[in-house]
Amino acid sequence: MKKIKYVERGFFGNVFEFEYPGGYVFTNNPECDDYDWLLAFEDMSKERPETLKCPRECTILATWEPVSIKDYGKVFTRQFGHLLTNRPREAENHPHYHFGQGYFLWGIIRSYEEACKMKMPPKDKLLSIICSNKQMRHTQHHERFELIKHLAAAIPGAEWYGKGVKPILYKQDALDTFKYHVAIENHIAPGHWSEKIIDPILCECLTFYAGDPELGKVLPERSFIPIPIGEPKECERIIKAAIEGGEYEKRLDDIREAKRLLLTKYNLWAQTAKIIEEAEADKNFKPQFREGVTIYSRHGLRKHNPLAALEDGYLHLKRLIKTGA
Repeated sequence: MKKIKYVERGFFGNVFEFEYPGGYVFTNNPECDDYDWLLAFEDMSKERPETLKCPRECTILATWEPVSIKDYGKVFTRQFGHLLTNRPREAENHPHYHFGQGYFLWGIIRSYEEACKMKMPPKDKLLSIICSNKQMRHTQHHERFELIKHLAAAIPGAEWYGKGVKPILYKQDALDTFKYHVAIENHIAPGHWSEKIIDPILCECLTFYAGDPELGKVLPERSFIPIPIGEPKECERIIKAAIEGGEYEKRLDDIREAKRLLLTKYNLWAQTAKIIEEAEADKNFKPQFREGVTIYSRHGLRKHNPLAALEDGYLHLKRLIKTGA
């Protein structure tokens, strides 16, 4: 078994350890010091930099935010041997760039093992929408909010959840018992898709989706229905026609095939395993362990390395000018 230690920005005391097919064990136990690879999602803990117990070459950073929202910077990302991201290569220009799809953390509170085994409850509700009241104009938030506001008023049976609207404790409560769902990405670009479409598919909803225009090349085209974010009336027409035509029942097999792909190919664990397999199959991959090598969070790195602080400030100002935010 190959052990991968998983870390992220916050640790809330919920320790997991599970086996993933192919001979992998993933653990987020902060005390683990016998791991073969380190996987960081989005950032390291501010309070706890990681003094590596594996070679730096055996570390992976998976990013979350798109280029319209966040800059990671070369100083931070090059602490890691590999970068798993759906951002353009030129954003960080990492020497070991891996274009990833579907690797975002799920918003539903359900482990990998639970998601694989669970059978969905009866779907006796019609249409759900999950969208906060954020309305920033330099991202897709404002246009998304305006569309959702229109759909919630125009479609009988639509239930709108989200921070500042109708809060829910668990995201699956707005998905498990619904046939249809509306999902709109904060950032729309080829190759960028997130938990906004992953979660409803895992809960076997037919999703009306505004996002990655190339998603149909990766998941079955009939497992979701594209809608144009800037055309509320057309979105309303598409949704009403699909509901009236019973498209959920007609497409259930396609939705379940998309779910199978998410559970076997397009998830964080599978894509981490793929990076490891490809690296270790490369005859030029010769990692060397060095004592005392430490990886810092972005916040900790700014304190530890003044160059990182300067780069962060420069990139932030550059993005503000570009977006007009």
